[in-house]
Amino acid sequence: AATGGFLDDLFVAPEARGSGAAQALLDVLADIGRARGWSLIRWITAEDNYRARAAYDRVSDRTKWLTYEIRFS
Repeated sequence: AATGGFLDDLFVAPEARGSGAAQALLDVLADIGRARGWSLIRWITAEDNYRARAAYDRVSDRTKWLTYEIRFS
């Protein structure tokens, strides 16, 4: 068993997009994960979130897993 981190998506304010803010946040998150001895960091994003996915593709590997949910409200 190993310990990892989970990020429930990453939000960058519209006015900060394209400024390198997402890369900076991902870099800090990776530093935190390494410092804590995590084996990985995993997160989700919308399939049609192409701009964010382009950033994610530069720093991570896309997995084969899909996300499902049961809603109660």
